[in-house]
Amino acid sequence: MAVAAQVFLAHGYEQSSMDEIALEAGVARRTLYNQFVSKKALFDATMARMWDATPLDAITEATTQVQPPEDVLFSIGRTIAGFWAPPEAVAFMRLVIWESARFPELGESFLQSGHEPVRQAVNRFVRRLSREHEFRIDDPDLASAQFVDVILGEVLLSRLVAASTAALDEERCDYVVREAVTLFMTRYRRHS
Repeated sequence: MAVAAQVFLAHGYEQSSMDEIALEAGVARRTLYNQFVSKKALFDATMARMWDATPLDAITEATTQVQPPEDVLFSIGRTIAGFWAPPEAVAFMRLVIWESARFPELGESFLQSGHEPVRQAVNRFVRRLSREHEFRIDDPDLASAQFVDVILGEVLLSRLVAASTAALDEERCDYVVREAVTLFMTRYRRHS
């Protein structure tokens, strides 16, 4: 799957072939087809492998901790920023965006495999906050999206369109997440 990811990133989904992936991986074409019935199945497995690197468990675990909400939000945000910090994650997102116009099922798989579970975990936490007297969150879905999107806007979006996809350093990720937490708390925490 590591070789498949390299081939997909180098040539795109449409231009990649199972033959080329088998050749690059040093396995017989039949061996590859015995493991993956189609190029789409291999691409899905490659995406699933990428999403497996998303510490969804870390996000879920953070939401169950008894900590101040800003600490939980920082932990969640830092996990999201850390996932998108490497240039390979950005390159994979570019590939999915590029190929989704011709192969909409790739975009759907991408969203269902990783994007949605992360958003749902954040949403569950924000819904819990919305039931606390300390917060006033009338639209938890929007509040969740705002929090995640502030982070993604800086960590991912700008790098999708930039010529360079260099990895983000830890200091920058921390700063972006702290700012997202501050925005969220300023907007949604009740002021005395």
